[in-house]
This record gives sequence, structure tokens and C-alpha cells, in this order.
Amino acid sequence: MATVKLCSSNELTKSEALKQIVRDASVDIMVKDCLGNCGQCYLERFVKVDQRIIVINDEEELLDQLLKAAAASEAD
Repeated sequence: MATVKLCSSNELTKSEALKQIVRDASVDIMVKDCLGNCGQCYLERFVKVDQRIIVINDEEELLDQLLKAAAASEAD
């Protein structure tokens, strides 16, 4: 199972794509106060998947990237 971390100030925490992933339980979602990427959360939307940063343009891309991460994690 992939572990996805989000900054609590990241607008993606409220996204429908993220809610769908949580319902499907294909990834473990953790919302933290800060991920240590100072300023990046103000400049662009991103998630940290298994310690790798993925920059997201929209919710559709978020869903796609999280599903890929979940599949890769299951393959390992």
C-alpha cells in the first residue's frame, strides 16, 4: 500500500479525487501540518508518495498518479 502525505494547508486535502482514493482504500493517506517543503505548498499543489514528491495540476491527475502509486506499491 502506498503512503500519501499531504500538507494540511494543501487544497488537495478537500478534493473529490482524494476522497475517492480513501474510500477505495488503495492508499494510506496522512495529512500533516508541514511536510518540510517550505514554500512549495504555496507555489504548487503536490503530494508526497512514498517519500517522492509528485506535482499535481488538477484532481484528475491526482487520481491518476495515486492509482499508479498504489499499483506500483502492490507490485513491490
